[in-house]
Amino acid sequence: EATFMRMKEDHMLNGQLKPGYNVNVATVSEYIVGTYVSSDRTDTKTTIPFMEKLMKSYTAIERVVYDSGYESEEVYSYLREKGQLPYIKPQTYEKWKKRSFKQDISKRENMGYDQESDTYICHAGKELRVIYLKKQRSKSGYESEVTVYECEDCTGCPYKEKCTKAKGNKRFGEA
Repeated sequence: EATFMRMKEDHMLNGQLKPGYNVNVATVSEYIVGTYVSSDRTDTKTTIPFMEKLMKSYTAIERVVYDSGYESEEVYSYLREKGQLPYIKPQTYEKWKKRSFKQDISKRENMGYDQESDTYICHAGKELRVIYLKKQRSKSGYESEVTVYECEDCTGCPYKEKCTKAKGNKRFGEA
């Protein structure tokens, strides 16, 4: 029942696929309190079944700590629904620390945001407003909502080349 996975210790560095399992281990004060073995390649898909297994034995799980491989909206929603406080390293954490990312004006994280009006302010000072909400469904069936923003008008903007790849006079952004 193993699944072909790219192994980290591939000494040839050629991305060779090998049969393997995804092994999860839960610890409390350095003691192993639970394990979960799956043939699923992604950590985000093993989180919920593993937590369900753990909660059969430990009903008072208050906090969970995961590395970035477990970060997903579905995992956050599940853990909060179960009354658990998640500490999960963002997948983009290392990228956010780089100067190239911090100086990229096309990233919404580098734009001003007005929570009251739900608008972003681009480098040229123009507003990006909500134009529609888009529903997405993950492979596991989890449904999420993505907000799509659009700039009022990018005509003649000196930053357009660095800000967007969109054709025409408008800028699109998703959050």
